[in-house]
Amino acid sequence: MELKGKTALVTGGSIRLGRAYALALAREGANLAIHYNRSAAPAEETAQLARAEGVEAITVAADFNNPAAVDTLFPQVLNYFEVVDVLINNAAIYLRGNGMETDREKWESQFRINLQTPFMLIQAFARQLPKGRPGRVLNIADAQILQHRPDHFAYRLTKLALVEMTRMFALELAPDITVNALAPGIMLPLADREDVDLEAYAKEYVPLRRTGTPEIAAENALHLLKSDFTTGAFLRVDGGQYL
Repeated sequence: MELKGKTALVTGGSIRLGRAYALALAREGANLAIHYNRSAAPAEETAQLARAEGVEAITVAADFNNPAAVDTLFPQVLNYFEVVDVLINNAAIYLRGNGMETDREKWESQFRINLQTPFMLIQAFARQLPKGRPGRVLNIADAQILQHRPDHFAYRLTKLALVEMTRMFALELAPDITVNALAPGIMLPLADREDVDLEAYAKEYVPLRRTGTPEIAAENALHLLKSDFTTGAFLRVDGGQYL
């Protein structure tokens, strides 16, 4: 797919890797709808950076803890853009807790935001796309789900299910819409472990002996979005850490 002139919706697109995906799309000439929950100022800053690339960019607010807010997201975007060609399901929450420590609230909030919301947004995306028009869905998974560890118990389950949902929708929505999953490894300090020395960590645990960067994550996202012959893929970008 040629991304220039297309319109993309990036959930959680105001900060961290979401911002990298959004700005990479802008540099390719894609117009943007940048979703945020609480990060209104960073969302507008990201939109301004996108506009500096010569594209249109808007910000849209929605709290994915509220399913009704999910339902309003595409109507908000379609008030401004005629159609959305690309959907990146990036927004997620990452809550610590093993199986015995995970209470109902942690379980339900992570499944609601990390899995139910992408499901609902893919449905809405496919329904608004005119028949025969190419579309792209990219679900952001996580390379660490390849290890069967009980930490972040509910989070890992949601991301595993997201990958399976990617494959199921890839079959269902072909041939017009491709659906792929990107699984980044360590690209930035973890939100709940900012004290970790990433350089030292990478030298011990990552075969390539370095961490990734937001730019590397975005480069691989673009690869999947541009490809006309890739669907149902799970692309791990982790420097070999989870081999």
